[in-house]
Amino acid sequence: AREHVRARRRRFEAVDAAKTVRITEQFMTAATTGDLEGLLSLLAPDATWTADSGGKTTAARRPVVGAEKVAAVLVNVFRMRRLDLRIEVVNCNHTPAMVVHGGDHLEGVFLVEITDGRISGIYAIRNPDKLVAVAVPRQISR
Repeated sequence: AREHVRARRRRFEAVDAAKTVRITEQFMTAATTGDLEGLLSLLAPDATWTADSGGKTTAARRPVVGAEKVAAVLVNVFRMRRLDLRIEVVNCNHTPAMVVHGGDHLEGVFLVEITDGRISGIYAIRNPDKLVAVAVPRQISR
C-alpha cells in the first residue's frame, strides 16, 4: 500500500463513456446468453468477481479471480435464474452497472469496473438490505 501511495498515481483513469456503455452492453448480452467466449474476450486475465449477500441470499463467499473462473460463475449465475429476468444498464456510483429484476423483485446490482478497455472487476450486490437503496424511488430537492 505504501508503494502505491508513494507512486502518486491516480487509482482510476478517466474512461470514455461511450466505450464504457458499449463494453457493459456487450458484457450483459454475453452473460445473459451464456456466451463463454464472448465473456472471455471482455474480461481482463486477472478479472475479479466479488459478491455481497450479507448472508441473506446466495452469493460466492470469497472473491473469484481469473477470467475463466469469473466467466464460469457468470454463466452459472444467469443460467440458474428464472426466464423472466429484466435487466437494465444504469450508472451506479459513477460506474456502469446492471440492475437485474426477477419477476416483481430486485435480484441484484452488478457493478462493472473497466480498466484498459477490459472488465477487471464485477461487484455483485445481492444483500437485500443494500438493494433497498436501488429499489426505493427517491425524491431529491434543494
